[in-house]
Amino acid sequence: MSAATSTSPGISQLLDDRYRVEELIARGGMATVHRGHDERLDRVVALKIMHPHLAMDEDFRRRFGREARSAARLAHRNVVGVFDQGEDEDRIYLAMELVEGETLRARLLGQERLTLGDSLAITTQVLQALVAAHEAGIVHRDIKPENILIDQDDLVKVADFGLARATGSNNSSASAALLGTVAYISPEVVTRGHADERSDLYSLGIVLFEMLTGRQPFLGEQPVHIAFQHVHEDIPAPSALVSGIPRELDSLVTWASARQVEQRPATAADLLHAVRELAETLPAGVLESRPQVREMTDTSDVPQMTTSLEEVASALDHGPRTFPADLLAPGGDAEPGPARDAVASPSPADEGEVEEDSEPPAAEPEEDADDDGDDRRVVVLRAPRTPRGRHLPHGTRRRSRPMALLATLSLIAALAFGAWTGGDWYLNTGPGADRTVPLVIGTPLADAEASLTATGLSVSTQEQFDETVPAGHVISASPSTGSTVKKGADIQVVVSKGEQTFPVPQLVGLDLDSARTEVETLGLELVQDDPEYSETAPEGEIVSQSSSADALPAGGEVHIVVSQGRQPITVPDQGGRSGESARAALQEAGFTVTSAQAHSGSVPQGAVISQSPASGTLFRGDTVHLVTSLGPEMVTVPDVFRSPEAEARSTLEDAGFAVEVVHDKGEPAFELVYEQSAAAGSELEKGSTITLKVF
Repeated sequence: MSAATSTSPGISQLLDDRYRVEELIARGGMATVHRGHDERLDRVVALKIMHPHLAMDEDFRRRFGREARSAARLAHRNVVGVFDQGEDEDRIYLAMELVEGETLRARLLGQERLTLGDSLAITTQVLQALVAAHEAGIVHRDIKPENILIDQDDLVKVADFGLARATGSNNSSASAALLGTVAYISPEVVTRGHADERSDLYSLGIVLFEMLTGRQPFLGEQPVHIAFQHVHEDIPAPSALVSGIPRELDSLVTWASARQVEQRPATAADLLHAVRELAETLPAGVLESRPQVREMTDTSDVPQMTTSLEEVASALDHGPRTFPADLLAPGGDAEPGPARDAVASPSPADEGEVEEDSEPPAAEPEEDADDDGDDRRVVVLRAPRTPRGRHLPHGTRRRSRPMALLATLSLIAALAFGAWTGGDWYLNTGPGADRTVPLVIGTPLADAEASLTATGLSVSTQEQFDETVPAGHVISASPSTGSTVKKGADIQVVVSKGEQTFPVPQLVGLDLDSARTEVETLGLELVQDDPEYSETAPEGEIVSQSSSADALPAGGEVHIVVSQGRQPITVPDQGGRSGESARAALQEAGFTVTSAQAHSGSVPQGAVISQSPASGTLFRGDTVHLVTSLGPEMVTVPDVFRSPEAEARSTLEDAGFAVEVVHDKGEPAFELVYEQSAAAGSELEKGSTITLKVF
């Protein structure tokens, strides 16, 4: 228990700084499901968190992300919505719609068997989800009661679309997942590892069988025993186990779960149409009834129903109920009988062999054979009422019980005589020389070879790529599992080479169109990440690429980054700052700095007087020019005492001073300077004003 607990994240843990993990809802072999809260959008979600050991498998991470993106594109009221997918350290998770309610498994545990109406209503809604998914190219691959959710308003939602495919990587969890759902697995998945839309319909047919009968059609001590039955046995009609099942519903269940793929409905839409029509035509009392278990002491006569499309069409009013009588004759080439209608009924000899408590079959209305002028004899097909003989071909005679006992005793005697006269003959050249091909699909090649050799068969192998079967495991065997062959027969075993991969090309330095052509030619997918500035690559050229491996399978994503060219840098204004600070700031921004000095009466010494350019943008390495202050310029005051006014003014102005003249003694008589405001030889700031007094 502690090991399982350790795989769950801590309550209140925050994934990707967004999803708050709250209480545990469910735990499975590959993931835990928690109630969660999206802190960014303030909404309740379901968090499906894969177990940490899966996060270590790079192939699984890639598959999981790809299938999650596909599922997120599937928007339908009967599909559990996928909001987000992400990774946080060793946690891979899905953020999904939280369905407040219960699983179909929980409902079956509570009620054991559902009413016919509820069973058909749930099947209808699951089919609506499958129709939408199949039209989008998505196969579920894991239809079972645990993946069918029912909310508080009886709205059905199907969960985990496509995620069974994500677990098909080479890890032990893939095998665990297969064994966990073997009760619903289709024969073609067991024998060939192949699933398509009709595989989903097979699994849904098994689910419908379970809703009606309260049990799965095939039971066994080991999963391999159940898988073997899926491949070699037809599912029994539900009415063989429970009462109250109409013949049309029997036919619908066995049509959906026919062993041969081509005998199932062609699409989910076809099956949905049949389910809706049946739900509309059955009486309300029948729909509200709940099947009851039949009391059986001998189950040897439980019918195994092999339903053809014609039989189902007839049962569901999708096709003719009458057929020419000569079609029922042995070999199909009998001469037509007289021009009359007839209802098929048991012969007197047959009637004598029917069980005593069997009711005579009720005659069905005869079809009008005169509508189209065809005068051939026509036979109306319908099922006898007796469960022991319901599905026997027409004309088959039951062996009476005394005769059956005599045949059994004869067989025992023959076997005893053969054993007494020569067991070696029986085992080596007689019937004992026959061998049954064991189930080797999905097993490692070494195990398959050991099993076949121990059975007395030889093995030849060939390899092929397969994206669903792990490398080194058996994809298929020919003759197929369960076939009867002679001792020493050669069994052709096809072994998986894993997914076919393609080398990831070098794209750096190419333009976007050239890179896309090269990648898509290999069957890979080009994904353009956010562009980046580059000081060396021109705009539009690929500057980097990333992938999880040197080789990727078909459809693998190669991520690239395209150059936006050189990055423009804003020029900061350094006016008024000290020259050293301004230079450091500009160099840190990526510019080259040049400088000069000049006197300034308004800017303190050492501060920036001017900058070029003072604003705008430049590229890294471009030049910014600074002019720093030397402070004010000082000038020596010349001696103009007793100099004529005009001469003194000229001398001071030439030195850089401003001159102001004062006649404080009236109208000057001599026009000579007798006083100057700044002493001769002193230093003043250039541009200062000197006052002269003249008399």
